[in-house]
Order: sequence, then C-alpha cells, then structure tokens
Amino acid sequence: MQPISRLISVVIEKYAPPGNGLGFYQDKAVFVPQTAVGDEVLIRVEKEKKRYLLGSLAEIIKPGPDRRQEPCPHYAECGGCDLLHLPYSAQLALKKEMLNQVLTGVGITTSVKMVAAPNEFAYRHRAHFRRDPQSGNFGFLRRRSHQVATIPACLILAPALANMLENLSRAKGLSSAITACYGLAGSGGACAAAAENGHRLVAIPGYAESVMENYGFGELELAASGFAQANPAVTRLMLQDLSNVCRKEGTAAELYGGSGTFSLALANLVKDLTVYESDPKAAARGQRNVARNGLKNVKFVSGRVENKSLPANLDILLVDPPRTGLDAQVVEKIVHSRASKLIYVSCNPATLARDLGRLNNFADGFILKSLAAYDMYAGTTHLEVMALLERRKLLS
Repeated sequence: MQPISRLISVVIEKYAPPGNGLGFYQDKAVFVPQTAVGDEVLIRVEKEKKRYLLGSLAEIIKPGPDRRQEPCPHYAECGGCDLLHLPYSAQLALKKEMLNQVLTGVGITTSVKMVAAPNEFAYRHRAHFRRDPQSGNFGFLRRRSHQVATIPACLILAPALANMLENLSRAKGLSSAITACYGLAGSGGACAAAAENGHRLVAIPGYAESVMENYGFGELELAASGFAQANPAVTRLMLQDLSNVCRKEGTAAELYGGSGTFSLALANLVKDLTVYESDPKAAARGQRNVARNGLKNVKFVSGRVENKSLPANLDILLVDPPRTGLDAQVVEKIVHSRASKLIYVSCNPATLARDLGRLNNFADGFILKSLAAYDMYAGTTHLEVMALLERRKLLS
C-alpha cells in the first residue's frame, strides 16, 4: 500500500451523505469534505480502504460553479463547519438531496418540506469549547482530529457565546485540569457555562449554570451541562409546526423529554402529558419548568423508558431520541402502545430512516404521513427532522 500522506488529483462528481464531495481515483470512491460538485482538487489521502479513500482538501485547482469564497478565515483548520464554501441556497439544496438519498436507501420516498434558518450566521446559542493543552486557549476540534484549533472568533456563534469564547481564553486562574467548556446563551443574551474537569463538571467563575429561555410557550430553564437546542429561531419554527399537527389531542407521552423544550408546547395541546427522561437532573428541571408555567397536566418520569410502561390510553406519542435513534425494545414498545399518531424528532437522518423502516414493518405499525427538515445548523451538514406518522391499523 502506498503511503497515506500522498497527494492525488480528483474531480468532485457528486455528493454523498452527509454532504461530502465524492470523486473517483483508480476505480476507488474518494470522499472529501469542504468540496463542491465540479471542483478539481488536490487532496491529501488520510485513510485508504479496499474500495474507497478518505481525503482532506489540500488545494483547489479549479473551483466548481457552486463554490464561493468561504466567509470564515478559519474554515480550513476548524472542524465545526462543513458547507461554508457553498452559498446558503446551495447548502439547503444539498441537505435536502442528502436526506432524500438516506430515505431512498431504506425504500422511503416522500416529499420533504425544507425549512431555512432565519439567520445564516451568529445563530448558534450552544457550543462545546475545547481547550488546547499547550496554550490554554479555547476553540474547536480540527476535522477528524483531537487537536484543538484555537480560533479568536467564530462566525456562527451568537454574540454572547462569541464573547464567552474570547473571555475563556483570556481568563486568569482557570485550573489546568479543565479540558473543555459547555456554553449556553439565552435569546436575551444571558450566558451559562459548565467546565469539564476530568470526569466532573465544575462552575466557571462569572457564569451561571443555567439560563432562561422562551420559545413562545412559556419560560424554560436550560442548563449549560444539559441538552438544549442550539438555534432558538429554528426551534420556534419547529414548535409552531408541532402545535399545528397536535391540535385537540387527548392523552400524550413524550420520550427523551430533556428539560421540557417540546413538553411546554405539547402540554398546551393535550389533556394529559407524561414525559420520560433518563437523566434525573433534566427530569427535575423539566418538572420545575412545567410548574413555573402553571401546567397541571404534565408529569415527568425519571428513568430509562425501556424500563417504563406507557400510558394505557395513549393517543399521541412524541419521541426525540439521541443520535443513535430508538432502541429495538423502544420501537416494539411504541408499536404495542395504543398511540394513533407518532411524531419523531431526529438529529440524525440515518437512524431516523432506519427507525421509520422498523416502525413500518409491523402489521399494526406506523406509516409516514409528512416530513419536515429544519436547518438548525447552517454551514454544517447537520439537519433536524420532524416526521409525522399515523397508525396503519388501530389496535383492538
């Protein structure tokens, strides 16, 4: 085998999920991030397998028609963004194409409603800053690397988080044991932080542990150390669509409810709501959030949903699992429930497509009725998807 550090010339012919450029070299597929269709590029081979190569962009010999000058000077070294070399309209078209490819791969053909982000830049309100052990400064991981790119400013961070990144690198007296920091900014500009010190999360002087947010359905406490949606503007659009498909429902359940981002919206649309969350701190925070808003029809249940029973008289079910998707045991639990409507929110189209196939495999399973994709992370290949499914045959 030739040394993997060699340089080769490739023409990008198309895209491959989640949005890498795809070319060919000596009958092998070559996958290259940060490239556009029509690009003639020189790539550095990073990994070679029997049928394909993984490469990084070394030089653009001739740009393709869709390529633009990337607006971020740190784009080449930082692994946070993947698509800044494309105009925003081309980013949306690419993401829709990739989603359709993933769905088609499991035999699903459907119309996709693509929802653009209101802001292409300065939208990100949640970030995971990494610390460079040599300089002590903070930044983001380089692509396919554990090394840190300590950039002075980030184009996609909300102003409050951009200030946090700058302040962290300037801060005096931070323990050398701190390796990373979670940052969360509310829409009003308040910031929260939690630092990683070994296997512990510790406070950062000058920052609270949580912020208050409002997506249009009431005040919500969100912790820097917990899960929170990164783009408040897009989250509001998702919740508005959720309220449109859940009108006048009876009894509902939500799996992987976190601190209640979707719960507050759903609680205003149903008679009773049971929310399941495995993290006891998040579940307790969620219960405080519903109490803060005077909602008497919501109950948070702490613990793994695999070990819990769903309500017997269930009408609607909402799931928002981690990137790994639904465990096979949870799929069976959903199918054997009495829910007639299922809303599946996903941050990973690949596992969503897999699970849609699983849910449809049962005689009394669920059929996909509509699907919307939300550009929660402009400039990246990530996509948030909300699928509406209905029961094929109601259980007797």
